[in-house]
Amino acid sequence: MLNFVLKFTTLSVFNLVANGQEDGNLRLVDGSHSREGRLEIFHNGIWGGVCDDNFGYYDASVACRQLGFRCLSDVQFYTQGGYTSYIWMDDVGCNGLETSLNKCSHNGWGSHNCGTGENVGIRCFGGCEGDLWLVGGSSYGRLHIYHSGSWGTICDDAFGSADALVVCKQLQLRTTAVQFYTAGNGNGTIWLDDVACNGQENRLDYCNHIGWSVHNCGHHEDVGINCYGGYSFSEVNGNWGSWSDWTICSSSCDSGHQTRSRICNNPVPSPNGAYCNGKSFEVLNCSIARCTVNGNWGSWSDWTVCSSSCDSGHQTRSRLCNNPVPSSSGSYCNGKSFGVLNCSIARCAVDGSWGGWSKWSDCNATCDGGVQKRTRTCNNPYPSAGGSACSGMADQILICAESDCPVLGAWSEWGVWSLCSTSCGSGNRTRNRLCDNPPPSYGGEYCNGKTLDSDTCNTHECPINGNWGSWLDWTVCSSSCDSGYQTRARLCNSPMPSSNGAYCNGKSWEVLNCSTAMCTVNGNWGSWSDWTICSSSCDSGHQTRSRICNNPVPSSNGAYCYGKSFEVLNCSIARCIVDGSWGEWSKWSDCNATCDGGVQKRTRICNNPYPSAGGSACSGMADQILICAESHCPVIGAWSEWGVWSLCSASCGSGNRTRSRQCDNPLPSYGGAYCNGKTFDSDKCNTHECPTDNCLCFNGGKCVTSNDGKVVCDCIGQWTGEFCLESQCMTYDCGFGNCLVEPMNGTAQCVCGNKQPTYCTENDNGDRITKIKQQPISW
Repeated sequence: MLNFVLKFTTLSVFNLVANGQEDGNLRLVDGSHSREGRLEIFHNGIWGGVCDDNFGYYDASVACRQLGFRCLSDVQFYTQGGYTSYIWMDDVGCNGLETSLNKCSHNGWGSHNCGTGENVGIRCFGGCEGDLWLVGGSSYGRLHIYHSGSWGTICDDAFGSADALVVCKQLQLRTTAVQFYTAGNGNGTIWLDDVACNGQENRLDYCNHIGWSVHNCGHHEDVGINCYGGYSFSEVNGNWGSWSDWTICSSSCDSGHQTRSRICNNPVPSPNGAYCNGKSFEVLNCSIARCTVNGNWGSWSDWTVCSSSCDSGHQTRSRLCNNPVPSSSGSYCNGKSFGVLNCSIARCAVDGSWGGWSKWSDCNATCDGGVQKRTRTCNNPYPSAGGSACSGMADQILICAESDCPVLGAWSEWGVWSLCSTSCGSGNRTRNRLCDNPPPSYGGEYCNGKTLDSDTCNTHECPINGNWGSWLDWTVCSSSCDSGYQTRARLCNSPMPSSNGAYCNGKSWEVLNCSTAMCTVNGNWGSWSDWTICSSSCDSGHQTRSRICNNPVPSSNGAYCYGKSFEVLNCSIARCIVDGSWGEWSKWSDCNATCDGGVQKRTRICNNPYPSAGGSACSGMADQILICAESHCPVIGAWSEWGVWSLCSASCGSGNRTRSRQCDNPLPSYGGAYCNGKTFDSDKCNTHECPTDNCLCFNGGKCVTSNDGKVVCDCIGQWTGEFCLESQCMTYDCGFGNCLVEPMNGTAQCVCGNKQPTYCTENDNGDRITKIKQQPISW
């Protein structure tokens, strides 16, 4: 049977905060499993109850979702009772769309007219794929997992501390220690066996296992979990790490780009924390020459699914001018980018809905429980065009007139007759009965008649017992020696017995020994007894037999029998079989490792005794292995490969570039040393002299001399940059569309097809042209 406890004091991967409760947090208390219990809410630093007044289905649904139970199939609410220090909420009224219970209407914090016996409890049914459930309590019990629409158990084979930690983490329970043990007694499907987590997973179904419903277990091996502490995880929102270096430009003309990325790991969000806000990836145009390319339409997309299966639906398809995208004064595609097709003519099905309830009928009884009834009709609206009928009951029954009806008393059966007052000559006997079949109650009348009855008995004459008459004289002695005797008799006639009277008590006959001399008798042997069973089936067994001097027994100085009364016979010659038995265990050997798991060994010999004469050898193992030195060995950090060089800080006249590497190949862990050396490297670049006479400017720019004597480009229109190659497309976000540049002045225009209809208008050719949406440069 499994029963292990892992204790720890720091779990940075869980992002735990002691007593980290927020106002409005919920918990379930005193339930039989983690999805059931008394509902309590945290307010002003104190847990308190919620009153059951007007608490309904929508309120329970909101509470279950806030507690993290998603994909609900049903919820229940009931009066739980139990002691709570405070009742924080009463008359809760949710519409079912709220994200937390404290956003629903209620009487105000602490305003109520309830006692602690009116605390509400809830049950949350159903689950999402991979959800977990502890049957037994909110933070402990037999472990269940949801798969393929049903809950099932998990086998304890190979289940360990890393698996238990992942369970507590997925259930968002703060743990100062975890315990896994064999809980047993489950039912349904056994979904998982041989689970193998490394402890870093956020969900148990992310861990390795041998396959869903593949196992060699019974429900007596169902695993249980105890997440000691049981506090919820604190919410930790993610934050971006640093941007990587820009990649090398992907092309020397037309549509080259550079990219950089960042990771949401500073810190990593907790399971219930928000992911980083913003983009993890950026793209920068980087080519310096444009190729003239005329636009051509790409393939039409598939027709969309019909917007409605009935009445007036439509389908659409689109294409982009991207095969290729026009650039460097190339012409835009001719024709429409969007097509529409009507696709449905049938009438829409209308599902039925219930109308209002009728009034309750009159109660059909005045006592002992009657019923009232009310009905409703599926007419709001009626189902039509194949729509489904209303679900649920059309009738409701209410119990009424629950007071008890008067009960008239009735006699039980007569009891048995008493003993007769005399045994003969006419006596009396009695019997009685009780008014308890049933007893009168609720104002009913008592029984009519007598409680006691009498009768005569034993009317026959009394019997006369017999008495002995006098003894007759003794007879003459029957023998002169050894065993003579005399007799005498008497009669039962003084008086004789009559009327079933008893016969005389005692003997009617007496015998008296009457000879004084004994006759001489010599003894003689009786027959030999059978031989006894052999005393042993091996080695040195024997058998015996005996006889008695009793045929006859010698008496009156007669001689005793001659010869032996006892004989012995040897009866076994084979050797006895001896089964082997184990000797003592040797001492444990030294551990063969100091970390990452070693083993110790001990042995024993089958010599206590050795098996002999065909006896069986010892059963069981002659060796035992014990795992030792389970702590991890230190891992010394090593550098990853150098990253790509950054862009040069200058295009001429000697600039600088940098590259970096990470100490993560592998990361140092378990006390291992950090990498030796530098994280960043730098180098000179573009060391050639800057041109003075042969200035190169594009897109109508001209070479001019700046105030510091350098030759630079003076750009026209919206063109910018060192060589007048940067346009408004560098600073405009076209969403999923394409940014095109007017080569005469560098003005940007976004062509986005049908991807961003909020930003676009349709021109005379049917093309969708965006309204420019400027975004700040973020690098």
